[in-house]
Amino acid sequence: MAHEHDSYAHLQQRLDRMPIGAPAHRALFDILRELYSTEEASLAASMPFQPSGTRTIARRAGISETRAKELLEAMLPRGLVIDFPRPDGRTAWFLNPAVIGFFEFTMMRVRDDVDQKRIATLMWEYLRKDPDHAFVNMLGEGRTYIARPLVHEDAVSPETFSEILDWERATEIVATAGTWSEGICHCRHVKKQLGERCDYPLDHCLSFGMGADYLARAGIARRIDKGRALEVLTHAREHDCVQMVDNVKRRPTFICNCCSCCCEMLDGFRVLGAARHPVTSNHLAVIADAACNGCGLCAKKCPVGAIELRPAQRLPGGPKRKAAAHVDERLCLGCGVCRRQCKFDALVMKRIPTKMHTPESQMEKMLLQALERGKLADILFDDRSRLSHRVLSGVLGTILEMPPARQLLAKQQLRSRFVDLLVSGWKRSSAGWTAKL
Repeated sequence: MAHEHDSYAHLQQRLDRMPIGAPAHRALFDILRELYSTEEASLAASMPFQPSGTRTIARRAGISETRAKELLEAMLPRGLVIDFPRPDGRTAWFLNPAVIGFFEFTMMRVRDDVDQKRIATLMWEYLRKDPDHAFVNMLGEGRTYIARPLVHEDAVSPETFSEILDWERATEIVATAGTWSEGICHCRHVKKQLGERCDYPLDHCLSFGMGADYLARAGIARRIDKGRALEVLTHAREHDCVQMVDNVKRRPTFICNCCSCCCEMLDGFRVLGAARHPVTSNHLAVIADAACNGCGLCAKKCPVGAIELRPAQRLPGGPKRKAAAHVDERLCLGCGVCRRQCKFDALVMKRIPTKMHTPESQMEKMLLQALERGKLADILFDDRSRLSHRVLSGVLGTILEMPPARQLLAKQQLRSRFVDLLVSGWKRSSAGWTAKL
């Protein structure tokens, strides 16, 4: 029993050192026991932070290469690891984080090999019922979020539509993806298992490119064509869903079509409120006060509570009213859901002058998240069995926590240059495993 406890404790610690971590909680340990055998937990806790070959993983786990390969291949269809097949027949493996990772992949299809109702209950307790909001607060510690909202393209006026960049348009992201897959929405499936099914379709979770190939290969999602993916986007917009995309410019791997009743990400934004760093589509809902009749439809539909009605008198020549809508710019996602509700042209989506920084690649996103959450040393020097890694990790962590370093890295330009150097160095050291990241 002590060995079993150590395996899951080490796995939780390994997961929590990832850029998007997994704070300790009783419900999390119960989830890990449901999803990993003791042997798998021990192997996972030993996996490097870079995609690595079977031989490297076996050496660090202290088991034979044959047994490591068996375990990894068994963990793949359950969404616990990602595989990176190479043309030469070799495969690199990467441990999935909790979010976005094995939490979602566990619920993206109906399974009979695990108790999905129990897992859904535990995930709800961990992510949404925790009175301390440990996971949500951890997400709010950094500026670089997992995903970013996309403005509904039909909510933007023709005069400003040309200002939307390709990587900010859902239709362009889908059109250029190359491969597509569709799976069950994790959040809606969790609510269904809890007996709180909403009216929105259970599927509509879209993945692209490398992400689509992985999920289809693992049997977690089904392959679809571009036409079907575009149909999903249209349906989502017409039914007031927020479209959240992988927070990178190049080769994003997913778009979530989020309903405000089920989505865990939107719930996290509501919990954090104005305390969170801004997350936006680079647009803002703006209300022309003179045209607003105070009907309140926009406020009802806002998925994060960014719009409220305030007492207001009728203006000369304006509509009869007792209230008018007001947008809290600190909370607005710029998604455009509210624009569809306004029948009086009192609400428009405007481009914001200061644009949010969006990472170029998956690797830049991961390193920025690690830097912002004080985990960069863990990522770069992750082999705890080596004295040199333990020493270097401690030294780098101490340097980055010093006030001068923190002040310098708070400046976006310096942060970006620092991370660019790290990305270049990591790609050279990974011998091509991370070329697509």
